This record gives sequence, C-alpha cells and structure tokens, in this order.
Amino acid sequence: MKRKGIWQEIAVFFVFFVGLFFFGTASIAAVKTAPTAKYPVRPIKIMVPAGAGGSLGNEIRAIAPFLEKTLGVSCVIDYVTGADGLIAYNKIFQEKPDGYTVIYFNLISAITLELTRETAKYEVRKYTPVAGFNAKYQVLLVHPDHWKTFGEFLTEAKKRTLSLAGTGGHTVLNVKVLETALGTKFNLVPYKSSGEGIAATAGKHVDFLLTYETTPKPMIQAGKLRALAVLSLKPDPILPGVPNLKELGHPEIPIIPALGVFATPPGTPKEVTAVLERAVANATKEPEFLKIAEKLGIYVDFLSSGEMRKAAEEQYDLVNRYKQYLK
Repeated sequence: MKRKGIWQEIAVFFVFFVGLFFFGTASIAAVKTAPTAKYPVRPIKIMVPAGAGGSLGNEIRAIAPFLEKTLGVSCVIDYVTGADGLIAYNKIFQEKPDGYTVIYFNLISAITLELTRETAKYEVRKYTPVAGFNAKYQVLLVHPDHWKTFGEFLTEAKKRTLSLAGTGGHTVLNVKVLETALGTKFNLVPYKSSGEGIAATAGKHVDFLLTYETTPKPMIQAGKLRALAVLSLKPDPILPGVPNLKELGHPEIPIIPALGVFATPPGTPKEVTAVLERAVANATKEPEFLKIAEKLGIYVDFLSSGEMRKAAEEQYDLVNRYKQYLK
C-alpha cells in the first residue's frame, strides 16, 4: 500500500508539472501576441524622405491628424533628408517590424533610386505595403521673366543646356525621359526639398523646376512662377488651364505618376498593417480631410495594400525600361 501511495504522489506531481508547462507556454504565447492584438499602444513614427517644405511634408501633415483619429495614438513625423531620400529608404528597411515605424514616400522615387544607386541597401518589393492616398504629376515651372510657353522653353532648350532644380528619383527619371523624347540635355541641380527648389527657381538661380503640383500652387497664383506644362496626358484638376503633354503635341512621352504611399519594414505582421490600412482608408473618407486636401491641391485617391503592390510592379517595369539613362 505504501508503494502504491508513492506512485500516486508521483503521478499527481507529473500531472501538475505538465499542466504548469502548458499553462506557461500559453502565457508566453499570449504575451508575444498581445502587442499585435492591442496595437497600437504608443506613438507611431512616420518617416518622410524629404524636408518639411516639400509636397510629401504637406501631404503627411494634412492626413496625420485623421490617422490619429482611427489609431488612437499620436503620429510623430520624422523628416529624414539626404541623398534624394536614400537615407530614409535604407533606414526603414532595417527598422523593427512592429508597426511603430512607418514611412510615407513616393513609390516611383524609391524604386528609381533602388535600381540606379549602388548605395541603395533596400528593396521596395520587400517593404510591407500598407496603403496609398494620393496620386500626383510633376509640373514644369519657370520664372515669369523667362518663357511664356512650353514652345519657347523647348526652343531655348535645344540651343543650350538649361539647369533645373529637382529632388528625388522621380525627378531624375522624368528628366531623362524628357531628354530622350525631346532631344535636349539638362543640368540637374539637386535640392533637399521641393520648397528649396521653388525658391531657387523664383530667385532665378536655375532655369526651371520639375516638382509636384501641390507645393508651388500658391507661388503660381501669386505670379512668382509660371507653369508651362503638366507631365500628364489629361487635364490636371489641381492646375486647371495648364496644358498637358498631349495638348502640347507630345503624347509619346511616357507618363509617370507619383503615388504617395505608406509602408512598414519587411516582416511586419498582417494584423498590424491591416490596422494602418484601415486608418488610411478612414482618413480619406473624412469630409474635413477632403476639404483640407482640396485647399492644398492634394488629389485624394485611395490605394489598398494589394493595389499598391500591383502598382509597384508596374513602376518597376517602367523604371527598368529607362534604367540605361539613369546611370
């Protein structure tokens, strides 16, 4: 009887420790998944690969308060300048994939730099796509004292090498596309933000500028800059009356829209990016945000994570077509 009692005690202890083991394992698993289930619980940093004065800065400041409304936490904007945005693109690629560091950027710019710069240590394909909320096209701007029409500008460009202010990979790509199609040669002078490029053009330090429609609109309306062409094939709702390439007789020039999108580091859990995607979608439906966007000249066009991934592949193909001119 005594021996039987000992074995019963051993059996009880065995069951106890097995139960304790599984309970502990379940507890650890719960702890590991808790941050995802409760996400977000602290401020989210949004990196921007440009200065505060450019179009990206205007766009993120416009939408950030409405993202906070859905997320329930503050969004801290971090402007990471330098190397046409390359520093930011490399940095986000190495960040912890927990959803607390996000990047807002122009898809075409990041892809162009990735495929043309040896110092690019990232792959846009490996970023975790979140969503996009706007599409924009570049506009060719000059000082009002220089040229009145695109035709006059082109005549001068065929006589001498004109200088232009530009930022980011998208500008570089558009410059090469224009040079190839028009038979011209331009000297690109890099600036940290489109705001600096606008100031340089208004101050006659460069001959012209390629930038997005949103930022220079007040300067155009004030008569301090003149828009000669929008690099699209259809009328631009942000700059009505400014001719597009089709209207100017150049429908053969490839059109490259800049899609403003959000992404997180590679490996971010789907549960986390789903929360962020929903926040972007909700923001684009807010009447107050739409009023602000219209006032700032932001063309709101929501892009889901799946649509963003598809758009990225299309832009990879486009950049690869012109890659030889970007070296």
